[in-house]
Amino acid sequence: MQQACQALGFPKSGLKLRRRKMNLAPVVLNFHFADLTCWTACLLAMVPATPALGQEASNIDSFEAATVSLGFSSSDGDYHLIQASRDLKKWVIVGQYPGNGQAARFKDLRSQLEEIHFYRVVTKSETFPDGLLDREWKLVALHEADEITRPKEGRRHTMTLTRNGKVTGWNDCNRYFGTFTLEKGNWLKFGKGFGSTLMLCMPGSLDFEFFESLQASKGFEVDGNKLKLYYGDNAEHWMEFREND
Repeated sequence: MQQACQALGFPKSGLKLRRRKMNLAPVVLNFHFADLTCWTACLLAMVPATPALGQEASNIDSFEAATVSLGFSSSDGDYHLIQASRDLKKWVIVGQYPGNGQAARFKDLRSQLEEIHFYRVVTKSETFPDGLLDREWKLVALHEADEITRPKEGRRHTMTLTRNGKVTGWNDCNRYFGTFTLEKGNWLKFGKGFGSTLMLCMPGSLDFEFFESLQASKGFEVDGNKLKLYYGDNAEHWMEFREND
């Protein structure tokens, strides 16, 4: 693959692509901006009729579908984002890594698209203000198939994820805390349980559903000030968050 890229005139990159269930040739582009470096990987099918693999919220069918994997060098102290796009214009964040100086791997844990898709790795020496971490996310709704459940007026369910693997927030009338890991950059996995204050919230609270959904969380997608957190066994279940003002 690397020889094919060089034959096309593209420079070498630390980005490595792995394919599943099809033959894909990566074309790697290198860009340099001040303190920001982007590696962009375009997944091109060798046979036009063969679909490239990727991820897109509206087209997720199963968490058990074939996946795309890529690897890259992780810089100690840096931050890394994985972004995905269909048109090279609109990019959404689908993975995030605090750099530790070791080789990093990203695995699309969601689904496949029946179209060409693009990925890029963005590395920066400062925290990304538009990433997953170090932002307070407020629950807007729980989506399950055709049913949408929203918190009642005045209720708050929030989540702040820090670089050191801690999560804190409000679950209605109670403060809570816990731990999390980002497995292969995209699977947001919380610890076995949350610590919480023990206030009795008013009837109609989503406190139980909130914790239950977080414990079943899987892939995520950040689009500006919006966060989708998928949970359960299929892509019809997801938590909708917005950054808290």
